[in-house]
Amino acid sequence: MSGLRAKPTKEMLEWHDYELGVFFHYDIEVFQPEYSFGEDLIPASKWNPVKLDTDQWVRTAKAAGARYALVTAKHGTGFCLWPTRFHDYHVGNASVTRDVVGEFVDSCRKYGIKPGIYYSLGSSHLDKICMGEDGQIDIKKKNDILLGQVEELITAYGPLAEFWFDGGILRPELGGPDIPGLLARIAPDLICFGGCPGIKNILRWSGSEQGVAVPECWSAAHFLTEPERKNVTCDSEGDPEDEVWAPVEVDMPVRDVMFAYMGGWMYHEKDADKTYDSEYLFERYLTSVGRNANLLIGCVPDTKGLISQDQVDSFVGLGNLINTRLTVHAGMSDKMIGKDRMEVWFDDPVDAEFAEIMEDQSDGQKVLEWILETRWPAYWCTKDGMDQWIPIAQGKSIGHKRIIPIGHLRGYAFRFRILKSFDGAVLKSFRIFGKKVSMEYHEHMNV
Repeated sequence: MSGLRAKPTKEMLEWHDYELGVFFHYDIEVFQPEYSFGEDLIPASKWNPVKLDTDQWVRTAKAAGARYALVTAKHGTGFCLWPTRFHDYHVGNASVTRDVVGEFVDSCRKYGIKPGIYYSLGSSHLDKICMGEDGQIDIKKKNDILLGQVEELITAYGPLAEFWFDGGILRPELGGPDIPGLLARIAPDLICFGGCPGIKNILRWSGSEQGVAVPECWSAAHFLTEPERKNVTCDSEGDPEDEVWAPVEVDMPVRDVMFAYMGGWMYHEKDADKTYDSEYLFERYLTSVGRNANLLIGCVPDTKGLISQDQVDSFVGLGNLINTRLTVHAGMSDKMIGKDRMEVWFDDPVDAEFAEIMEDQSDGQKVLEWILETRWPAYWCTKDGMDQWIPIAQGKSIGHKRIIPIGHLRGYAFRFRILKSFDGAVLKSFRIFGKKVSMEYHEHMNV
């Protein structure tokens, strides 16, 4: 079947392999939590993380199994966590003058984590300093500052794994800053969340902040054409026949999105009991990484500049669960049988908890429909049972990775078959996670 249009770049294939990231959200409002956006600015002198330790931040991310991490260089207040030269509202004029972005990037590289940067194109501070005497925002001045700061961050702290434009980029023809032109000049391969036409590598949003991608999540999407919209669609599902390779990045806070301060995206001392436990984070790993998306979990440094113990415990626990339940497999195959299947066989039955299938996306996402089957010994079945392949799950998208919970199903063989695809679909690997069970244990089932 033909019709495939979107294909990934080598940078995007590497990004898919990152799978799990941690999103450090930090802004001056944690020192004045009663602040509301639109009010007078919080004085820079309020910024006072006296025990700032970005090494501790990144060790926490690494313990979770993260391969990349982002920091909010500038969030909604407009306070900059690096000493920008474009205005004076930044850490250089604070009570603690350390370059948070620079230290964070250094810590990432020290511990083998790919660093990335979040940057809000809108902020209370920027609107104030760009407001003219007529009460209108000077768009040229605003765009010049935005472009200058983006260039400043990329050139000072790159290379970066990702640049996150919160809310997306307004196209230049609609009055936005010419970020596509800037990136083409200084960082043409940079991966951008919320990108617009003219940017080479684009990520799209899942549509919620709850750690969940739709079950059939495609790597391809399309640009919206309505003039009031600005970037790649946040269509949560995508379409295998769309023209833009724009995979989903699922984000979620580590604290309760419904009840914690700022939706869980900023620290508050009263929210320790609202931190998600490691089991919940593992479930969200399955509903994101296990559905062809990357997962980016928020983490909120406190007023001292440290990650609180409740958060550390959850991230460490997540890493332990991934290591114990999704790392050591009972069996695997990396060889296709014919053009449409992989099989894993065991001498003794396996109590299988998860099946994991990976697709080779180097030439695009090509599998359009699949089925997972198991095979049981005949004497496990009823008198009318047969030693045959039994369907246990069926779906459409695979992409980078699909993790299929199969609920401790016992079988001695598992088969994954492609039912429909574009031409040239290739499976990369098929793994079964679970424990082998002695046949003698099941002799009582012999009928």
